[in-house]
Amino acid sequence: MRRASDLTRRGWLAALAGGIAAARDRRLEEEWRRIASATDGTVGAAALHLSSGRILRLHGEERFPLQSVCKLPIAMHILGLVDEGKLALDQEIEVLPRDVVSGVSDIAPRWPAQRRFRLGEMVELMVAKSDNTAVETLFRTGGGAPAMRARFREWKVEGVRVDRGERQCGLDRNGITGYPPPDQWTDALIQELYRKTPVEVRYRSTLRSLSDPRDTGTPDGTVQLLARLFRGEALSKASTSRLIETLKATTTFPGRLKGLLPAGTVVAHKTGSSGVIQGLAAATNDSGVIFLPDGGQLAVSVYVKASTRSDDERDGVIARIARTAFDYMW
Repeated sequence: MRRASDLTRRGWLAALAGGIAAARDRRLEEEWRRIASATDGTVGAAALHLSSGRILRLHGEERFPLQSVCKLPIAMHILGLVDEGKLALDQEIEVLPRDVVSGVSDIAPRWPAQRRFRLGEMVELMVAKSDNTAVETLFRTGGGAPAMRARFREWKVEGVRVDRGERQCGLDRNGITGYPPPDQWTDALIQELYRKTPVEVRYRSTLRSLSDPRDTGTPDGTVQLLARLFRGEALSKASTSRLIETLKATTTFPGRLKGLLPAGTVVAHKTGSSGVIQGLAAATNDSGVIFLPDGGQLAVSVYVKASTRSDDERDGVIARIARTAFDYMW
C-alpha cells in the first residue's frame, strides 16, 4: 500500500510540472505576440504536437481568409473520392474554358492544345505548385461547396470553410460585378473585368471582405485538419502517403514556415496569398507539418491578415513563429 506521504509527494511533483509547463506556454505566447507586433495586421497561429496532442495558440479561434490554403482540403476531398471509387488517379479530367486561370498555373499554357489532364497530376500541381487552373477544375469536379461541407462534417473538423472556387473568391473580394454565369467565363473575360474595376473600389471591397466568414480558416481548425490527415484519420493509407509527399514537394514561398528552420528540416505545407492592393495584403498564410529531429511531427498554421508591411516582413513573421514553435516543441 502506498503511503499518504508518497501520494502527496507525487501530487506535488505533478502540480509543479504542470505549473512549469503552463509558464513555458505563456512565455511562448508572449514571444508570438512580440513577433506579431512586427506587422500592423492581425496574426493568428497554432502549433499542435501530433503525438502528445499538446497545442499552443495565438488568436486560435479567429477566422482568416484561406486563399490557396483551401487547396489542401480540396485535395483531401478529391483523394477521398478516389478512396471511395468515385474517381481514379489515372482518370483524365476535362478542363473547361471557365477553369483556365493564366496566373500561377502550369496547366494553362498547355490548354487548349491539351484539354484533358490526369487527375493525379492535377492534384500534385494544385498542391505543390498552387496551380489555379487545377483547383478550379477539381473544385467543380468534386461537387463544389456542398461536397466540401459534407467532408468537413465527416472529418469532424470545425473552423475551416470552403464555400467558393478561388476565382469566385477573387471576384467577390475585389467587388467585381456585372459578369455572366460561370459557364460563360473565360480567362480573358475575367481579366478584363479586373481592368475595368477601379482600384479604389477593389481596395474598399477587400477591406470589407475581411469580415466575410466564407472561405476562411482558424489556426485551431487548420492544425486539426492537418492532424486528421497525418494521423491517417481522413484518407486511406495510400492516399495519405501520396498527399503528404505532395505537400513536402511544395515550392511556393519557402521563406515562410521553412524560412528559419534548421537546414534539412522537412516541412509538408500549403501556402496562401491574396496579393497586394494599394499596399494592403489581405492574407499571407502558411500551414503544414514540421518533421522534428526526434521523429515527432508538429502541425503549425500561421495566418496574417490586413497588413501593409512588405512581403519579406510578413513572411518573416511566419518564419519566426514557426522557428519558436520548433524550438519549444523539440
